[in-house]
Amino acid sequence: MIDVDVMESRNTSHSVFYSHHPVGLLYLVSAVKKSFPEIDFKVLHTSVCHDPLEKAETIITSFKPDLIGLRALSLARESFEIMARMIRKLRPDVPLVAGGPYPSSSYAEIIKAGWADIVVIGEGEDTFVDLVGRLMKSSGIPQDIQGTVVIENGMVKVNDPRPLIPVVDVLPFPDYNYIDLQDYCGIQNHALQDASKSAFIFSSRGCPYACFYCHQMFGKKIRRRSAENVVAEMREHLEKRDIRDFVFLDDVFNVPMTDAKKLLSVIIKELPGIRINFPNGLRADMIDDELIELFEHAGTVEMALAVETVTPRLQKLTGKNLDIDKARHAIEALSKRFITRVFFITGFPSETYDEALETIDFAASLEYAAQPMLSVLRIYNNTRLYHLLDPNPAQALELAVQEQKELHLKMFDDIEFYGDLFPAEKVPLKSNDLKELLVCWMRNVLINPKRIQKSHTVLKKHLDHERILAFYGNVFNKTVFKDSDLKKLLEL
Repeated sequence: MIDVDVMESRNTSHSVFYSHHPVGLLYLVSAVKKSFPEIDFKVLHTSVCHDPLEKAETIITSFKPDLIGLRALSLARESFEIMARMIRKLRPDVPLVAGGPYPSSSYAEIIKAGWADIVVIGEGEDTFVDLVGRLMKSSGIPQDIQGTVVIENGMVKVNDPRPLIPVVDVLPFPDYNYIDLQDYCGIQNHALQDASKSAFIFSSRGCPYACFYCHQMFGKKIRRRSAENVVAEMREHLEKRDIRDFVFLDDVFNVPMTDAKKLLSVIIKELPGIRINFPNGLRADMIDDELIELFEHAGTVEMALAVETVTPRLQKLTGKNLDIDKARHAIEALSKRFITRVFFITGFPSETYDEALETIDFAASLEYAAQPMLSVLRIYNNTRLYHLLDPNPAQALELAVQEQKELHLKMFDDIEFYGDLFPAEKVPLKSNDLKELLVCWMRNVLINPKRIQKSHTVLKKHLDHERILAFYGNVFNKTVFKDSDLKKLLEL
């Protein structure tokens, strides 16, 4: 099975390179081996390869698999296509299954193009186990498996959805024996730590909020693992691999808040001395003083909080419905204790220039935020936002191209903005507006001297000097951030 990232991998031209572990694939491996222990796997994560295509070809030629799986985010669409074409040419006789965020949202494109024989939509463990079991009995591609898409009589056939796994504690832990953590030396994880010395944890699946730009991979209902089950997985990493840094990937770790508090309390009792991180975006209006204290005693280093916009009308439109006053209070308290990223988005349908400025003013007021981040809204296929815009065929083609572009604004680059494709009554902001807003963001937020000075005091509580330099290198997209650069930054 292959986790396809943007295939610049170790030859990347990006200044800062970070990645995850292929936890989704490792869950699939564990699930299949629980039912069919005789089956073996090879797992390739393209991020750790100097030449992903060559590495994949070598594995396929030597291992001679009976089934090949591809997983990818929407950002890696082009890389997914390249890898699928190579596999088709190399082993046209082997069934090819696709899954993950990109195939789940763009299954029709993938299945029509022949890049896969079958697509798994959404949560994949039960569906993949079902598929493997069927293929062990028959060589033909099953046409009726719940949660899949196939071609039948030349037409795209979307089978009935598969019910979500109700009790996620039944799932075996992702099998880390199928990757070599040393392959991640020199790669940062999403908390900007050494990915070879950390592990990724899902303590829950699902999100009850309905943000219209989201894929909703795991459904709208929160399904939490028991605190004991999560801690058992963390202890296994600690005892087997001496891992003490953990990165939680939950969509909303702190919802419901009572369950988050229980898990943190058990971590405090059972795993003293570890470090935990929440880079995926905590719910900023679901945090109280007790939870903040538990975060600190559990060894929290870094967290992210997603605000997106401070306009109540847009909060309602997007489906996020964040209480901005509560969010401000929580962010101000958290950012004084932990390394805090705060996520913002501009370019919403109907968003005005003045509303975007209000969001920037809010960000500028967060004086201890270590890394405020402004992104341009991205349109993904089969989201509520996509259907709200209702693009015509030409617009849909342009949106597919833009899916693969950088998410964050850069000062001197041309901006490819979806709003340019639509009339002003749908999307008032245009590319030139975004360039002006970016200048305002850079001046008032990113290089705000007061924010830099205050947030630096928080960084020093958690990071050594070298990691502080690496942190600022990431913030300013600079490959080597030197002591002299830090001195200049603090003297702004």
